[in-house]
Amino acid sequence: MKKHSILVSGGSGFVGKHLCDYLRKNGVDIIDGGNSTKDSRSAIDVTDLSQLLSIGDDVEAVIHLAAKTSVNDSFFSPRDTYYTNLVGTLNLLELARKKKIPKFLNISTYVYGQPQYSPVDERHPVDPRSPYNRSKLLAEQLCQSYSDDFDMDIVSLRPFYLYGSIPRPNSFIYCVLEQIIKKNGNVILSGESTRRDFLFIDDFINLIEVILNNFPVGYNLYNVGYGKSHLLTDVCRILAKLLKKKIHFNYDNQMRPGDITDMVADVTKVSTEFNWKPTTSLKQGLGRTVEEYTNAHRHKYGSLLQ
Repeated sequence: MKKHSILVSGGSGFVGKHLCDYLRKNGVDIIDGGNSTKDSRSAIDVTDLSQLLSIGDDVEAVIHLAAKTSVNDSFFSPRDTYYTNLVGTLNLLELARKKKIPKFLNISTYVYGQPQYSPVDERHPVDPRSPYNRSKLLAEQLCQSYSDDFDMDIVSLRPFYLYGSIPRPNSFIYCVLEQIIKKNGNVILSGESTRRDFLFIDDFINLIEVILNNFPVGYNLYNVGYGKSHLLTDVCRILAKLLKKKIHFNYDNQMRPGDITDMVADVTKVSTEFNWKPTTSLKQGLGRTVEEYTNAHRHKYGSLLQ
């Protein structure tokens, strides 16, 4: 990767932390936007255009991760979600336009609702089920508009489900780990048949690097996943086995707003255009996740992790 400055908004988030660590280890100068919202301690606030425009002129690429990402919170505070996710995206696009930054990589999310067919490709009808998902789809449309109107090269990625070491608090895997350890293996799920397409964070970071080194012209959109879904119950069993704990399931049969029973990404487009494919199996990825989780929490749970 060429050694130019890269602006990463949302650098303190789950993906941002892994990405910034990787880029720094490879000698890339990072302008780290942290959480990049008004309520963060970051030096950069993506909702403040004047602050963004004070950034120097040596930026080679923008990687836009900063967002209000909680689906639940988006129903209770929709304005905060729309404001941050749309104004933040708009301001970064303006920065890229005015500073003539040649590469803009927008990290979006799953926006297809309950699939009409599987695997889900980029032509599948969109059906966002929450203010959060709607805000990300609108942000994609802003990106496409700027690309069309101002001849900017922009990529939007729609990751289906990312996981990895240092799991996000309140993420599915983190909550399951906590329940297995703290509640004697009693895990509550919404149902028995829910499935997800899990992609390990390192594979996603690798894709970002490949795209930056082979950036396409115009506006381009890609679905990103492993290309195979797994039952959440099977994921829980793997986690329990790695922790050497027994597991018992309880089902509340309560679907949250926006919940989807199954999703599988068709990664043909991204794999073909960038010669990329994920290399970390679910068992490998969960193994690394559990290893780092236990190392980070051994002081907290002590003998429960023995």
